Amino acid sequence: MELLMDNITVSSSAEAMPKTAAVLVAIAKKPELYDLIKSCFPGMQELQEADEEHKAAFSAATDGAPEMAKRLKAARQKLDRKFNIFFTMLRHAAVEHPDLLEAFGVPPEKVRRSNTPILTSPGNVRVAHGKVAGEIVLRVEPVKGAKSYDISCCIGDPSIEANWRHCGVGTRASHLVAEGLTPGTVYWFRVRAIGTNGKGPWSQFVSLMCV
Repeated sequence: MELLMDNITVSSSAEAMPKTAAVLVAIAKKPELYDLIKSCFPGMQELQEADEEHKAAFSAATDGAPEMAKRLKAARQKLDRKFNIFFTMLRHAAVEHPDLLEAFGVPPEKVRRSNTPILTSPGNVRVAHGKVAGEIVLRVEPVKGAKSYDISCCIGDPSIEANWRHCGVGTRASHLVAEGLTPGTVYWFRVRAIGTNGKGPWSQFVSLMCV
């Protein structure tokens, strides 16, 4: 997937709002859904049972019997499922309570160094009329690490995020085309780079009347 639906951290505010709203609407319609999700968080007894079952299955599988190997596999899957949920919640809780990691013997996550450059905002945005009616051609300075460029256009106040919509994508910084526009209408345009790790910040916006 380009971006996981539940990962709002990498979404813009305009992209995050409909996702969070959908969650709240679903819970408002069926409050029991939230309780169902909460019930999946393992209690202390469940963690103990998963740990004991895994230890017992591991000891029984030392002779290499196929049935014992299957039992160990099932016990390990249960162990992973229960404890992965616990450790995920633990790391979220540790954001506000850092001492929790040390209390549970969990090392802090190492900051991964990436060779992928951080995408910057495209500079020097220029717009011109295309060869056909309803077409605008944009040109920006190339962004290091960009695989493609996302074009957004707006009719009305460009300071209002809700007015913007996707209107094109291209791979050449020197030739980005927005098509299907309405002649006689003044459009605002902005561009952002798209790379391996997601999307970069938007450029400054510029305007031009479509012909």
